[in-house]
Amino acid sequence: MKKIAKLTLAACAVLLFFASCQPKEQKIYIVSTNDMHANIDNFPKLAGLLDSLRSVHPDLLLFGAGDNRSGNPINDRSEEPGRPMCELMNAVGFDLSCFGNHEWDGGPIALRNVLGWAKFPFVCANVTFDDSLQMPNVYPYRIFERNGLKIGVIGGIQVGENGIPDFHPKNAEGSHFDSLVLVLPKYINELRDQCDLLFLLDHCGYEDDRETAAQFPQLDAIFGGHSHTRVAEKQLVGNVLVTQAECKVKFVSLSTFTLRNGKVVDKDMQLLSIKDFPKRNAEVQAMVDKFNSNEYFSTVVANNMTPVNSGESLGCLMTDAIRYTTGSDMGFQNPGGVRFDTLSVRPVTLKDIFTLDPFDNEIIAFTLSGQEIIGLMKSCFVTDGGPIYCSGCSYTYKVDDNGEMTDIQVTLENGKPLDLNAKYNVVMNSYIASVCEYEHEDEGHTTFHTSNELMQEYLAQHPDIDYGTVTRVKEE
Repeated sequence: MKKIAKLTLAACAVLLFFASCQPKEQKIYIVSTNDMHANIDNFPKLAGLLDSLRSVHPDLLLFGAGDNRSGNPINDRSEEPGRPMCELMNAVGFDLSCFGNHEWDGGPIALRNVLGWAKFPFVCANVTFDDSLQMPNVYPYRIFERNGLKIGVIGGIQVGENGIPDFHPKNAEGSHFDSLVLVLPKYINELRDQCDLLFLLDHCGYEDDRETAAQFPQLDAIFGGHSHTRVAEKQLVGNVLVTQAECKVKFVSLSTFTLRNGKVVDKDMQLLSIKDFPKRNAEVQAMVDKFNSNEYFSTVVANNMTPVNSGESLGCLMTDAIRYTTGSDMGFQNPGGVRFDTLSVRPVTLKDIFTLDPFDNEIIAFTLSGQEIIGLMKSCFVTDGGPIYCSGCSYTYKVDDNGEMTDIQVTLENGKPLDLNAKYNVVMNSYIASVCEYEHEDEGHTTFHTSNELMQEYLAQHPDIDYGTVTRVKEE
């Protein structure tokens, strides 16, 4: 019996030895979304999906890649701007967010308020703030521990040629930005050896993220935003996973990282539809219902007579509004300032107006020559990534091999061509006036009205709108 016992103990020891030699497998799960733009109505289903995922993967991490606000007046124009969205992000358990350019739309004080309300940190390695702003809860990176593994997450934001992200320069006071690719090496070198996984959470756009992935193969993944790109399948640049989940809480990405003995052996991702998820979280639904119970935004201001299916058509409505109410010859609107591109046949409410145009930009009046107007069109095409929308004229153009606008032919509303030497009274929003660089003599003056104020005035005089087929710009 003693001999049998000794043999049994020896066999167990051998089994334990070989078991200890087997590779230890660990998995890390990341749910990421981006460019939510305060679409609070999708949060009950988002919460339901997260409840389901956490029941299986309780240690998953939830990241947001910026632009949490700007898109819904229920959030953006609440008594405490930004608070509804922040409370919902707290409720569904966000672990981390980076900044998007639209986080600055309310100015630095509104941003500071959001940072104070958030129960999760924000990361951005390429921004610093003046001490006087006292910005809380912002770090260049954060380190999480899950399943005995260390996960480092560096934050970043896109910076334009003017040295700031794509927001109104008036909101930049006290905020200072560097190129992300210039600061990344410092943090990658600091974190790579001490972290089992190293991620970049940024708001730079999908194509820029792919370039960053190629430049920094030390990263394991980039969770991105800004370009509203729907990445439906796993995309690897070298061995760096790059993903993005479109916008407005329509989707989330579920990324899975498999490690054996602390080494990454597999990366995968799935794009999950929020719309298709069958369950809602009741507590989050109650929060959303409370936020939406604001009768002011339900006020009807006009009736839309035909379906609208293009941002340009709505841009024509916006430019007509500022042109007619100011008695100007022409009005212009940057395409990035038109925040949705479809409108069904139905009553138009104040919520629609402030959703279409959430920025409270003042309208600036100029006296410009025809040649200066051509310069404005060329500048906006580069700065805003598309042809400027117009009222009082229409135009055709071509794009050369350098991606610049050429051969612009402008026809005035009366059918005559634009006179390059004549002077015209022109109105545009203060964002265009601030960021578009072109030669012009007149420095402009404010009308002391915002674009959405003039829209309401215009609709009071034109209660039945019909812009479904209106276009004024054509690329040849």
